[in-house]
Amino acid sequence: MVLLRLRLAVVGEPTSGKTAFVQMVSSNGVTFPRNYLMTMGCDFIVKDIPLSDEDSVEVTLLDVGGQKLYDRMVPAYLDGIAAFFLVYDVSNKSTFEMCKKWLTKVTTARKDAIGYLIANKMDLADKCEVTDSQGEVFARHNNLKFVKCSALRATGINEPLEEISRTYLEMYKRRVSQLKA
Repeated sequence: MVLLRLRLAVVGEPTSGKTAFVQMVSSNGVTFPRNYLMTMGCDFIVKDIPLSDEDSVEVTLLDVGGQKLYDRMVPAYLDGIAAFFLVYDVSNKSTFEMCKKWLTKVTTARKDAIGYLIANKMDLADKCEVTDSQGEVFARHNNLKFVKCSALRATGINEPLEEISRTYLEMYKRRVSQLKA
């Protein structure tokens, strides 16, 4: 039996939907926050991801506030992460344009972190300012996985968490087998 702990930062610009994403993951897609409340620095939740009868990954999702007010604190929040979700709002191009800044912050803190680019608010596809192609190209050029989701509709929120947990478990098992060899 393997129980791993994974620290995962959820980063991106304010209003990209990071907090809604994290809260929907926490509530298993039941509780969507109806009112926007600015994240004060960094919030977190812990979510157990069972991968088999024997293996489980306990994921600590760090919801990192995107406001400039917290810029100096971001490196401390990112300390010790192994993975990250970089979130942008498909209906707000500026949140996508700032992904490069957030990616630099994360890779400065941890060069080998596993990363996903999350195109959020797909429920607003009719107001889309960022195409799937733009997201895919950015993800590919920066060695990230690309995922589309809607925190509001609870679609696509669990898949990246399960996938990143499986990847983390596989990496752990490879390291263990290398040490035994």
